[in-house]
Amino acid sequence: MEFRQLQYFLMVAEELNFSRAAKRLNMAQPPLTRQIRQLEQELGVELFYRTKRRVELTNAGKLFLEESRRIIEQVGQSIRVAQRASRGEIGRLVVGFEGSSAYDIVPTSLKAYRDRYPGVELVVLVMTSGEQVQALHAGQLEAGFIVPPLKGKDKELVVEAVLQEPLVLALPETHPLASQTKVPLKALSNEPFVMAQRESGCGLYDQVLALCLQAGFSPKVTQEVNEMQVMLGFVAAGLGVALLSASVKHFQRPGVVYRELHPSSPEVALAIVWQRDNLSPVLHAFLAVVRELAGS
Repeated sequence: MEFRQLQYFLMVAEELNFSRAAKRLNMAQPPLTRQIRQLEQELGVELFYRTKRRVELTNAGKLFLEESRRIIEQVGQSIRVAQRASRGEIGRLVVGFEGSSAYDIVPTSLKAYRDRYPGVELVVLVMTSGEQVQALHAGQLEAGFIVPPLKGKDKELVVEAVLQEPLVLALPETHPLASQTKVPLKALSNEPFVMAQRESGCGLYDQVLALCLQAGFSPKVTQEVNEMQVMLGFVAAGLGVALLSASVKHFQRPGVVYRELHPSSPEVALAIVWQRDNLSPVLHAFLAVVRELAGS
């Protein structure tokens, strides 16, 4: 039995007239009659009573019509699901992001994607850069947001910068330097630093370290944490200062003030990373949303 035979049968059953059914199917009547005969032979039952004046469904034909309609509808639904999946409109997307970084583009991209593709199950995980790399290789993650560079070269991953921002200084509001609008980097040479964990694979640690070394000192790191909110909590408690991307200023934490550096710091990047051979339409729809927002 072929699927088109079910379609032919359905048309004849609706019209109860072979001539009209053939016209609707844009085919000649004799081939249509032969297809219905062949279907009846394969089933071993008669589906229609035929006389010179009329065509009627047999009892077997009536029941077969109900089942045929269900099959055709199910096939149509399967086609629609496949087409939506090919456009990235349905499926599952797991995204990781580095919790020690505060970038507007991460929540903005996730919201825009969810609004545009409500049929996709979106899972967001806070993970260190190292954990994201492992999850990407294990197929547990479609994409991740990291602060580059990644440690070592990984030819299986694509790392694409989506945002560049300067660093800003987070200070306890009672700190003497809080009275200045711009703080010289050298003024932090004796300050305790709260930093992102270096072993987590986050590039922010190395970038802050390099910046301080260029200013002539090595930062006194007293706390290393993964979560940006925890970093700000330690700053508010007076346990140290922190250098973070400028987007952190949108997080107004009681007890914390933000100041620009003087001279201005080089910009740090946020990148999105994914498996090079991942051809998932869901992933590439997400990448398109991120690039669109990054470009605007």
